[in-house]
Amino acid sequence: MAGAQRGLGRGLDALFKNTENVEESESPNTLPLRLLQANPNQPRKQFDDAALEDLAASIREKGVLQPLLVRPTVVNGQSVYEIVAGERRFRASQLAGLREVPVVIRELDDMETLAIALIENLQREDLTPLEEAKGLQELKDQFSLSQEDLAKQVGKSRSAIANTLRLLQLPDMAQDALSAGSITAGHARAILSVDDVARIDFLGIIVSQMLTVREAEAIAASWKEHKSFTVPDAPKKESIKVQQSAVLRDFQTQLSTLFSNKVTMSGTEEKGKVTLAYSSEEELHELLGKLGIKQAG
Repeated sequence: MAGAQRGLGRGLDALFKNTENVEESESPNTLPLRLLQANPNQPRKQFDDAALEDLAASIREKGVLQPLLVRPTVVNGQSVYEIVAGERRFRASQLAGLREVPVVIRELDDMETLAIALIENLQREDLTPLEEAKGLQELKDQFSLSQEDLAKQVGKSRSAIANTLRLLQLPDMAQDALSAGSITAGHARAILSVDDVARIDFLGIIVSQMLTVREAEAIAASWKEHKSFTVPDAPKKESIKVQQSAVLRDFQTQLSTLFSNKVTMSGTEEKGKVTLAYSSEEELHELLGKLGIKQAG
């Protein structure tokens, strides 16, 4: 494998320009899937099963349209190829039952591999906010980049990079909630706007109350002023009136005529409730008599 300094010597500019459409500049080879292995430092940790199934269906019909980018390496004394870009295509090809896939083979060091893997995911918006933050931080550290330089390289504003990297300051519990989708990046930024000691409590409020980002931001602003959390009252839900069917309305009319009492019906023809009203003891006895219920005494 090439030395670590090679990645720094080439610079990120060359890497960024060559992460897309590799098949246009290099003739792809074909390799058996058994010789490929996933990148252990792949920034993307979560893969949507439904999306992979869709991609697998497309691959069964049309094949792998874009080759995977791989690098030669040795694992346990065996020569294999590590996937640099295209792990989704690799996984979907396995689901599709393929035995081999098109690849472009390059000699790349660890830092170049990290950079290309991150950029591929950023270009496709495939990363969760936390995965993006961790990938950017590792790229920043490995290449000794300032936030401004990193922003230029990935085509984002410096403030966007700073906001993303700040997600790594979240407590572990909040990071887990963000990864699981219990909160969004907007919620996370609201949590970060309060003091460290209050962040776990604020997370609990956001999750338990299912607050919107705007509500979370309002509570965070209030906390900054009063140093306490004020949770807004939940809005009262209006009762939903179910339109009664014509059949039930007809039954209700017939029952009202039969019993000479107020009759109400609710529900559907499959399941519901019939209520017979009375306003005096005499009406009760009369109603029971019509129902064929004998009175004691």
